[in-house]
Amino acid sequence: MAASNETMPIFTFDETNTFCINLDTKPERWEKMQQRFQYFDMKVQRWPAATAADIVDNFPHHLNGGQKGCAQSHIHIWRHMLANNLPYALILEDDACFDKHWKDKLALFCALNDDLAWDAVFLNASEPIDECDEWVCTREREQYLTAGYVLSNKGAQVLLRDFEHCFYSSDWMTSRIQLHGHSYCYFPWLIVQEGVDSNIGSNVEADHAKVLRCLGEIGYSLDNYI
Repeated sequence: MAASNETMPIFTFDETNTFCINLDTKPERWEKMQQRFQYFDMKVQRWPAATAADIVDNFPHHLNGGQKGCAQSHIHIWRHMLANNLPYALILEDDACFDKHWKDKLALFCALNDDLAWDAVFLNASEPIDECDEWVCTREREQYLTAGYVLSNKGAQVLLRDFEHCFYSSDWMTSRIQLHGHSYCYFPWLIVQEGVDSNIGSNVEADHAKVLRCLGEIGYSLDNYI
């Protein structure tokens, strides 16, 4: 991204536009997240996670109940953004671990960004990026995972429009929006997932091992994360 005379204002997050998805049956995970939020002086709204019994949208049959519930939770937030005319929102899952300097690194995106039509900024992702310490467009580097991302109002509109007739897992849908060429990511990731538990049946141990390997290859320690 090249510097431009037109750049976005620095993101401002509070309880009106910052949401952490958490199951009612997992209060211990919310308590752990609150400790992380307190460290960064963050005001975050707990967003009750949908369960398989709460599904209101159409999903393909191959998704399990946890995957549908997770995606439904994200979809509800996207709709909430539009209903309340939020310019953008920070959307988190309750296993997000933050880089100690994530706020400063995210501020660089705002300072250098010349894409005023941006859709999404991914704070965690599935793949490393060759360019370290730099915000890059993910169009040619498709990224998955939705433990932490900033979504614009435009991005929410695009997601709800593109999957209007059938929704998929949250990480698949957010990977598709990247094909529009207005989504960005940073490596080393600003958020990594805790790697302890999962409610949607993903291979948590293998995913966490990959995080350790990829960060280790660039000499970036997990000690850099809260």
